[in-house]
Amino acid sequence: MCGRFTLYVDSKKLNTVFHLTDNIFDYVPRFNIAPGQNIPVVTQGAGGRVISYMKWGLVPHWSKDVKIGNRLINARAETIDEKPAFRTSFRHRRCLIPADGFYEWKKSSGKKQPMYISRPDRSVFAFAGIWAQWRAPEGNSINSCSIITTGANESVREIHERMPVILDDGRQFQAWLEQDDTLELKKLLQPYSGELAAYPVSPAVNSVGYDHPHLIERVDLTGI
Repeated sequence: MCGRFTLYVDSKKLNTVFHLTDNIFDYVPRFNIAPGQNIPVVTQGAGGRVISYMKWGLVPHWSKDVKIGNRLINARAETIDEKPAFRTSFRHRRCLIPADGFYEWKKSSGKKQPMYISRPDRSVFAFAGIWAQWRAPEGNSINSCSIITTGANESVREIHERMPVILDDGRQFQAWLEQDDTLELKKLLQPYSGELAAYPVSPAVNSVGYDHPHLIERVDLTGI
């Protein structure tokens, strides 16, 4: 699964990497992004790619209660085209969720040790995502999203059995946002084939309210 991640790259880099049509996007760097929060999401508009904030936790358009999003922060790649909560978004509302790393918890001796996972150079990439628009009875609408997960690759497998789908180049970005063939789309939902670095970090990341650059610093487990 994917339950926490980071995005602290310079906003100008986001515009360059994702070829956004609006090159004025500012945000606060985050080191402990959690479900239920508003996160930057890239979508394909009529005039090109745009970035906006969406709530992390997908709320299908047919849902009667926005709280369903608390259970839909991730969508499994294997069944995304079958599950009622996800299949319409998979076919018509796909998105890129920028990130530069994510956290998983490794079980060891009855404890869960948080691990930070990123590309070795900590460069920005994207999680494959889907989004939906939900309209409340009183008329206001909420845009929300979910991160797609797949089986873990060799780098992550000893930490957790699943991982987010990572897209890291322009061709993959374009295919995910613009491709119509669902069979071709599902081919993108594979374990990441590139190199990833993983190391232990402070258990302070367990606190949703704590968001600080120190969270991604390597810790010495002998001192914990």
